[in-house]
Order: sequence, then structure tokens, then C-alpha cells
Amino acid sequence: MSFLRNLFKSKSKHADITICGLDDAGKTTILRYLETGEFVETTPTMGVNRETLHLPNLQINVFDLAGQEDFRNMWHSINEKSDGIVFVVDRSNAMRFEEAKNVFQQTVSAQLGNELNILVLLNKSDVTDVIEKTQFIEEFNLLDLPFKWAVFETSAKTGEGIFDAFKWFVEEFMG
Repeated sequence: MSFLRNLFKSKSKHADITICGLDDAGKTTILRYLETGEFVETTPTMGVNRETLHLPNLQINVFDLAGQEDFRNMWHSINEKSDGIVFVVDRSNAMRFEEAKNVFQQTVSAQLGNELNILVLLNKSDVTDVIEKTQFIEEFNLLDLPFKWAVFETSAKTGEGIFDAFKWFVEEFMG
């Protein structure tokens, strides 16, 4: 009977995604929030962390990429195999905004095909003096992207926007 149950059981989808952005943007902290539902203090990622999220009918392998400049040369080989990219921006760090924009543009221009989903998280919404979402969309030229994309305002400390952002991402995969 278990053979028949397995034969007719609804197939679960599988997705590989990467989470990238400059160092100290909050990538690993967001991933920990998704796993635990609460803020967890993290240390800087060195290289790549791989986590698996098990959702109903969807298994997501998340490759958490270190954002330090020395590690960015390996992003391309991991991103090109991904079904989606989560790009995290520290929206409170105006000093590194241009660098984040350049890294984002390099990341998306290296992608093949137009089937990629891109989720941009404007993280650290819990602090003051941050870039506004509409200004960010304009300055990062998101309207010109050939990919499906969305931008969510998030806080890895409070959890603001994280579940809604990943709900959009999961719905795109399940679509």
C-alpha cells in the first residue's frame, strides 16, 4: 500500500535560491529569522552557508553567500544555477549604496535567461534615515529588469516584512 501512496502522492517542488548582498546587510540574520521566527545574533558568513527550508509542497535549498569583496567572485557560479536570487540591501547605509547598486547590477547582468525571480529586501527598516522604496527602485533601475522581481522593506531584528517577502517568493515558485 505504501508504494501506491508514494506513487500517487502529490509531487513536491524543489528550488535552489541564493541570498546575497554586501557584507553586514543582514542576509544570515534574515535566514535565521525565517528558520526560528525570532531575531538571532549571527556572525559574518565566510564562504557559503547552505540551509534547507521545508515548506508544504516545496523544498528550498538556500545558499547564503558571504558579502565581503573577497568572496564575491564565487557568486556567479552559484547564482547561475539558482532558480531565484534574494538580494539584501542595508537601506540605512548610504555610504555603501553605490557599491550595493554596482554589485546588484553585476549580479543580475550575469544571469542567463529570463526565468529568474529576484527578491530585493531593503533591510534594517527598524532604524531611521533610510532610503525610501520608490527612490530605491528608481536608483537601482529595477523597472528595466527582464526578470520577475519584487522589493520588500524588512527588518531582521523585528521580523517586519520577512514572511510577506518570502511568501511572494514561494508563490512565484509554486505558480
